[in-house]
Amino acid sequence: MKHIFGRWAASVCALGAAILPTAAGEVKTFPAPGIDLTVFKTFKVLPIRVLTRRGLLENDPDISPFILSSLRIQLAAKGMTETAAGADLEVSAGALAVAVPQLEAIIYSWIPSGTQWGSAPLATVGRYNKEGTLVVNLIDPRRNESVWFGLAKRALGKPENLGKDIDKAAQALFRKFPASR
Repeated sequence: MKHIFGRWAASVCALGAAILPTAAGEVKTFPAPGIDLTVFKTFKVLPIRVLTRRGLLENDPDISPFILSSLRIQLAAKGMTETAAGADLEVSAGALAVAVPQLEAIIYSWIPSGTQWGSAPLATVGRYNKEGTLVVNLIDPRRNESVWFGLAKRALGKPENLGKDIDKAAQALFRKFPASR
């Protein structure tokens, strides 16, 4: 499972992955198979990226501090310590503050028509990545692979409830994450 999101390289494209319901919005987590998450003891948070109407912003002053605070609280609750260098895990996180269209597939004709086989698309299938989605990717920097990935839909609500909403979403994401040994 190579870097599901790199260091956030495919930030918006993969956010349309399956998202299932829970109390804090819709939450889905994807632990890497065969990885013992209890061995990770330290973490480093990479710059948080937020997709806004102005584009993808790194360390957005309105939303990023809430995400950073919630991640620190959740990871500390799991027995992990934040460090500036040499961390066991790198935390790549961000949010969609706006809805984003995502192209899923373009379907072409499979019937050859002269020399222009499959030249005209019959259909385009797409969807919108949901506004308010929080995404967290935990990366093992030694192997350069993603070891855990989570999405929480409806994590960003009204501005006056932003901190509480992000906290609920982060709690839901890390509910089943194992504590460090």
